[in-house]
Parts: sequence; C-alpha cells; structure tokens
Amino acid sequence: TSINYGNIPESIIKEEKDLKAALNAPLDDTTDMESFMKTQNDWNEFLEKLKTNYPNYFNLKYASLAQSLSTIQSGIPKDKTFVRYAFIDGTLVAFVISQERSKLFTLEGEKVKDLILKLNDNQEQLTTDFWTLHELYNYLWKPFENDIKTENVVIIPDQVLFNLSFEMLTPQLVKSMPELAANSLLSKHCISYNYSLFLINQKSKPIGADRNFVAFAPEFTKNMKDEYVIALKDSIALDKTYLNLLPQPFSAQVAKHYSRYFNGNFFVNENASKSVFLNNANEHKIIHIGTHAESNNLSPELSRLIFAKSTNDEDNSLYTYEIYNQNLNANLAILTACETGKPTYQSGEGMISLAHAFNYAGSESILTSLWKIDEQSSATILTSFYDYLAQGLSKDKALQLAKLDYLSQAKGRTLEPQYWAGMILMGNTAPIDMQTAQTPWLWILGFLVFAVLVGYVVIKRKRAI
Repeated sequence: TSINYGNIPESIIKEEKDLKAALNAPLDDTTDMESFMKTQNDWNEFLEKLKTNYPNYFNLKYASLAQSLSTIQSGIPKDKTFVRYAFIDGTLVAFVISQERSKLFTLEGEKVKDLILKLNDNQEQLTTDFWTLHELYNYLWKPFENDIKTENVVIIPDQVLFNLSFEMLTPQLVKSMPELAANSLLSKHCISYNYSLFLINQKSKPIGADRNFVAFAPEFTKNMKDEYVIALKDSIALDKTYLNLLPQPFSAQVAKHYSRYFNGNFFVNENASKSVFLNNANEHKIIHIGTHAESNNLSPELSRLIFAKSTNDEDNSLYTYEIYNQNLNANLAILTACETGKPTYQSGEGMISLAHAFNYAGSESILTSLWKIDEQSSATILTSFYDYLAQGLSKDKALQLAKLDYLSQAKGRTLEPQYWAGMILMGNTAPIDMQTAQTPWLWILGFLVFAVLVGYVVIKRKRAI
C-alpha cells in the first residue's frame, strides 16, 4: 500500500515512479545512449525540483544520496559516534563514523535475523533470554567496539534492526536481572536512533516560550465509558473495543503534572479527543501523548493512536497516513503508547510507523516505544526524563539517566527489559530550553537577594560618610 505524503501532488509521485522505471530498465545493444543520458539528466533535475519545492519529502527519501562522506563527517559532533546498519543482498554491514574516523564492517546478517526473531518471541512471552542478548552483542557490536570512543552513540538501523533496543545487549553473558541492568550497553553508552545519516546535521527549531508543552491523555476511565454508553442511541453500534481499553491513570497524572510544571496545557479524559489534538498539537516544544495504540502489520498506514470518544459517530482514531499530512512542528513528540515505534518494512517506502510519521510531520525528535510497555514503569521513567530535561540535559542523556534511576529502584520482574528498554529516542538529541513554573520564583528570589545587597551597600556607604 502506498503512503499518501502530505502536499505532494500525484503528478510528482507519478513522475518519480516513471523516472525510476526508466533508470532501472536493462541496458542492451539496442539501448539509445543519448536517450539513457537524457533520463539521467531528467532524474537529477527532478531531485533538484524536489529539494526546492518539497524539502521534507526530499530529505526523507533522497537527501543522504546528495551528501558526500566528508560533508556528513564534518557535521558530526566530537562527542558522538554514528553506527549505520544496512542489509545489502543478504549481507549485513555496519558503517561506523565519527568526526575523526570512518570504517566499514561486514557482519553475519542471517544469524542476526534469527536471533532477533527468537528475542521477539521471548518478549511476547515476557521472558528474557540472556544468551540471545549476549549473542546479539557479539554479532552487532563486538566487531567494532574498540572503534567507538564516545559515550554518545547514534544508531541508524535497517529492516529488522528497527525492532531491537540495543541498550539491553550485554558484553558478557549475565545470569540475573540485576546483573543485566548493571552490565548492559545502557550502563556504558548514551544511545539514540535516527532514520538517516543526512538528518544528523539538522538544527533544532526555535519555538516560542509560550508554546512550551501540550499533553493529551484520554485515560479511559470507567466514568468516560459509562457516559459514552449512555449517549448511544443504538446499542448495536456499541464500540466494544473502546470499552475494553484499559484505564491509564499514570499517563494522566504525568500529563497533568508536567503541563503545570512547564506552564503548558493538558487535555485529559473526554477532552482528549482526536479533533482537540489536531486543533491544538502543532508548534509546541513538547507534544505529549499518553494513550493506547494499535500496530497494523499488514497495512502499516492504518496503525493508529486511540483518542477519547463521546458518541459512536465521533472519529477517535488517528492513523499513520493522517499524521503524514499534518503540520506538527515540535522539538520533541512523546508517544507513550504500546508499539508506537514498531515498524513494518515495505519495499519502496522504507520503515513506516507512527513515530516515523511524526518525524515527517515536523517533530524533530520522538520518544517512542518499540513494544507493548507497562504504563506504570513508563510513567516512572518519563517523570525522571522530564526532570532531567528541565535541568538542561540533552534528550538522550536525560533518557539514559531516567532508565538508570528506574533500574536502581526496580525489583523482581520490573527489572525485565520489557519494562524499560522499549522506550527509545529517535532524532535530534539537543537539549530543550524549557521554562518551568518555578522559573518566575527564581527570578523573584534573585531580585530580592540583589535588592538586599544593594541596600546593604547603600547603608554602609551612608554610615561611612
């Protein structure tokens, strides 16, 4: 199924497909070389037109082809190393690049795929296979571990690797959950993810201080569902799926607390509807969404976020294909819902997921989940994450410390990676200049201290005279 990218005319999509078909046509003795060269020129002109008129679409699909290695390398910060994985004709390669060096490594792709499949099966059963985590480290990280000199690492996955949280891989074979928490890559590296090497040079967008934070959390309380049932005129039309959604009290608490803390707005319960989201979400430093999600593997463009509904006629599903057509400019979008980051690979379309759609719609970074996450543990991690963000830390460092804080307090089953490793950061890692509700009081306190000092100096001088 083809994705409908926002504001891209059908004529452009058709021209793109036709030119690709012409470029991929087999060459033989009857090929008109002049015609072939013209097709090459037409393709280059088409890319220039895309770059000028539809920059978001160009960046998503082609920009990395237009950048030389030296240009990419010069834009890499000194404190970061990038690892770009790619499956090429069944072979897995890893391109490790920092400001000072770049190397290419050939890895065992088929074994990696088998191990990830096994890992995913274990996660469905809520069990952790220590051996598999260690083996994945041996195949995916050990070959170039000595070439990674920085604490901060950005991973650009490919295909099945989008399903893997690298933080839970272990250099040694561990035997317990506390041992895993203390010795995984999380304890050694500050890891984030990206979709493309090209996107590493994108600068953070300035957003006004009055557009700090907005949160949406339907919560799905019993009272909400009761009111929905009462409003129905025809019980046959009852949305049983909606009524069976688990309540999310922790998500609502986080939304309310940090909306106040960051001088923002929040929409909870029946106010967290799809229409309210579409009318209020754009142009905020942080867009926080705490809700349920459904991942559609057969038709990924139909993966959806679920909002509140008060009548059966109300549309409460925000689909991936709709998000691609929105303008959701933000420094950070937080999707604390099940499987919001889980991708599905479609030939010709790349990785398609709700998180990718938010990135395309203008959110320069996304905190998302790779699998079904526990609401209470994710709320605990988010609380620490927001506190570290408010202190001025980078997004990736804030998430790493928040997870380490969680693991230092967690006990028993809640130490399992299923409870913490699924939350990942994709995109720009720069700090966000957040104004908090405490900020005015700090200014007032500072002014009072300054006034007392001035008064003291004036009185002292008068006495001296």
